Amino acid sequence: MNFLEAEQFLLSLRNIPRKDFIKKNKNCQICLDRLNYFLSFLGNPQNKIPHYIHITGTSGKGSLTTYLHSILHTAGKKVGSTQSPHPTKITEHWKVATKNMTDKEFVNIVKIIKVALEKYISSNKYDIISYSEVLTAIGLLFFYQKNVEWAIIEVGLGGRYDSTNIIPNKDIAIITNIGLDHEKSIGPTKKAITYEKSGIIKPNTKIFTMVSDTKLLNIINNECKKNIADIKIIKKNNFKIINFSINKTQFNYLDNEYVLTTPGIHQINNALIAIEVSKYLNIPINTIKKGLANTKQILRLELFYKNQIILDGAHNKDKMKSTVDFIKKINEKNEKNIHILIGFSENKKYKQMIKMILDLNPKSIAISRNTNNPFRKVASPIDIKKECNKKNTNNTLHVFVDPEKALDWSMKKIKKNDILLITGSIFLSGQIRPLLTKMKL
Repeated sequence: MNFLEAEQFLLSLRNIPRKDFIKKNKNCQICLDRLNYFLSFLGNPQNKIPHYIHITGTSGKGSLTTYLHSILHTAGKKVGSTQSPHPTKITEHWKVATKNMTDKEFVNIVKIIKVALEKYISSNKYDIISYSEVLTAIGLLFFYQKNVEWAIIEVGLGGRYDSTNIIPNKDIAIITNIGLDHEKSIGPTKKAITYEKSGIIKPNTKIFTMVSDTKLLNIINNECKKNIADIKIIKKNNFKIINFSINKTQFNYLDNEYVLTTPGIHQINNALIAIEVSKYLNIPINTIKKGLANTKQILRLELFYKNQIILDGAHNKDKMKSTVDFIKKINEKNEKNIHILIGFSENKKYKQMIKMILDLNPKSIAISRNTNNPFRKVASPIDIKKECNKKNTNNTLHVFVDPEKALDWSMKKIKKNDILLITGSIFLSGQIRPLLTKMKL
């Protein structure tokens, strides 16, 4: 089995009909039960990892995971973390220390998974497990093989019945914030979404959150009481900006100064959670500062081409607001022309996001399919164009099927000091990123 064969084997699991899918079965617990059962064929690696940090929330999960990974690594801990979805390549889904899973490690683990899956199916106890459940199993097995001390696990969807919620004995669970996203899967209201996300709270776990809405906090607090879990509520925007630029933010928090090289003022709130979690783990302040300053993130306002190209993965209203606010901040004097390259997944509320993007008064807009992945449903570029034309006609607008051609067209539009923002989908930005790195921009 080579890398491509291993990847195709995993992707094939998406198409297998599953009777016990989370939306169609009232007993959603069966999704976790079957994954636990499958893990028994792998030797139950989830029970052999000493410490867990479990992270959910509508926005900020990926950034917070990256911050905590960097801080724990800087503190000398053997740390592994997951990223969902992976930006450009499936092996980026899992990281230990400073390195992602290698192709060879991926192939070897998929071979083990395949053998275990055959035994699991032969037992006839449960329906076939899903692609996302297998990704969780791979991560747990990989972290065990690598003797990881701390595993930072990012929730894929919701929390209560997400495949990652099979991890036992969590040291820390984090609910970053609550917004509207994935409503068809986890609930149409913030209250419903909060209930699902608070499902990651387990007995004797330390809980951290930046949720401030009283009604939503009541839901979280009730879950804490049921599980005898202590909660720390971190105050949002409780910082003072000292210095801000396109690629560096310096701020003061509780009489300590910190520096972030991850662009965007909104990232400070994610950093505040990371700081409080790290302090709880008795990590020295200077180590926390170093870990934050050394954090690098891809597809989160990532800068290319002398900071003229901004590659971003905002795909919901809250994330897009942060992205648009960042562009406005770095263009306060309106000296830069803004160019946009966008694409969206079909299940996203892209009309809201388009309205925000058009508020930047872009000089040009390139619209593309957000991914060539056959397993992802793509919002029609023609429909996106119609929506753009409803709101704003004061721009050059063009539709492309291929993201690469959309990028080429957009790059020809930008002049000195202009900005090209690529956003709307992690899958779009993930597909474009290798093109930019290949150009050595």
